[in-house]
Amino acid sequence: MYRVMIVDDEDYVRDLLVKNIRSSSLAVEVVAVAGDGREALKSALFLKPDILITDISMPFMNGLELIKEMQKARLLSKYVVISGYDEFDYARQAISLGVKDYLLKPFLPQELEDVLNKMMNELDSQKTLQQNMSLLREQAVIREGLYREKVCKDLLEGRECRETDYDQPGMDLSGDYYLAGVLRLAGGTWDFKSQESVEEFLLLIREGYFPPDISLYAVSFDGVHLVVIWCGTGDGEAAFTGKIKAGMEKIQTSLKKYYQIQLTSAMGRPHKSRKGLSASYQEAMAVWRGMINTEHPILFYEEERGKQEEGSSSSIRDWKNQIRLSVRMGQKDEALLQLKGLIKSYASLANKKNDYISVSVKELIYAIQNDMEHAGFDREIMEPAASMQNRIHYGSLMDMKEMLESYIETCCLMISDYSEETKASAVVKQMKLLLENNIKNSKVDLEWVAGKVHFSSSYVRQIFKQHTGEGVGEYLIRKRMEHAGMLLQKTSLKIQEVSEECGYENQRYFASSFKKFYGCTPTEFKKAVEEERLY
Repeated sequence: MYRVMIVDDEDYVRDLLVKNIRSSSLAVEVVAVAGDGREALKSALFLKPDILITDISMPFMNGLELIKEMQKARLLSKYVVISGYDEFDYARQAISLGVKDYLLKPFLPQELEDVLNKMMNELDSQKTLQQNMSLLREQAVIREGLYREKVCKDLLEGRECRETDYDQPGMDLSGDYYLAGVLRLAGGTWDFKSQESVEEFLLLIREGYFPPDISLYAVSFDGVHLVVIWCGTGDGEAAFTGKIKAGMEKIQTSLKKYYQIQLTSAMGRPHKSRKGLSASYQEAMAVWRGMINTEHPILFYEEERGKQEEGSSSSIRDWKNQIRLSVRMGQKDEALLQLKGLIKSYASLANKKNDYISVSVKELIYAIQNDMEHAGFDREIMEPAASMQNRIHYGSLMDMKEMLESYIETCCLMISDYSEETKASAVVKQMKLLLENNIKNSKVDLEWVAGKVHFSSSYVRQIFKQHTGEGVGEYLIRKRMEHAGMLLQKTSLKIQEVSEECGYENQRYFASSFKKFYGCTPTEFKKAVEEERLY
């Protein structure tokens, strides 16, 4: 619906125009009427009509003067001039102002409708053009942002870039020094799942916090952590780093004071070329991985790399085994206490063995998952969320600690809700599956099964007997003999081959067990089966 404003110093003309427009089927509405140009200008500046229908000859301010003033105010209206004077000078002045339609009094309602239709078509075209131009501008901004994202990721991950890649709108990667850092915001609503949101955050921190000779760009690899590139000048590396440190401290204070957001960050070393950014990023990640609290929210590689002492991988293994045992027993407090010890051991390796720490955390998570499955829980329910992978890869020790705490608490809660009888039943079910799926394995015995389900042999012996009425050895022999009978009935395997398929290395011992179970030797059993087939 387009908005129309009518200006004429004659009441009957205004009323007639309003009546004709409202009785038509046009998608327009009259939003204002005025008796002179001065009155009309005030309304036009406020209402911003799409179409102005104005008389030329009026007191105080004529129609052409009104159009001039509206154009000065940058109102994008379409103008229709009406007049009782068929004079060339008026028409010439109107044309010079961009007025394309000129109606002479008296005019027919159809003439007015035709003019308005023409105006509406022009407005439709103009609106479509503006929408297309706006869309093109938005797409250009998005493309520029995505290109900046690609260039930054290539630099951070050590991929080759052409010199022309750096020459892009809104990007100036020239400088004496280059430094990368990892940032994390906690307590706010910011997420960095798109480059657009990343650059919105940059607008907040770029101005007022860093001097003009420092440029910064940022990307996010996981939608949570922000990786920032600084480049610029400085009177030596220390001066350059000092500017960044001062800016980050100001940002950290502002975010906490005005937004209640906790900013933590880790910085690599400054390098003298763009190619050094990948090394600076790895240094920042080394510091970030070792961060276990927010006591010092802004850390630099040079300050941190000499603080840690080499830890022991054997102590880490011991902590992980203790955590697993506590989780299997549903002992949440013990497991979380042991987790603190594990995190401290990881911290002693930070800056030196970050890949080892990531792999070790993954091993612990999947070991707990397997333990839970063995205890009878659905594997899919215990499957670590995909977000865990990103937190392990990009997160600090704080992130890993929080993630492991949540996973351990969930597992312990599930186990503690299990009754002892239900837990025992699940263990027995798992034992049966292990025995039945490993009949061919001659090494299978009580100790082997106990090790697989991570319980003591005395416990599994007791609960297996209670739930099945058989000992583990008895159950295994019965399943082996049943399998042997099936093989002799349905296959052409030799006795020796059947013996091996059932987990017996000694054929004589197999024959003895078979006779005890069936009351005849394997040879006699096979002969009887063959004779039965003849009949």
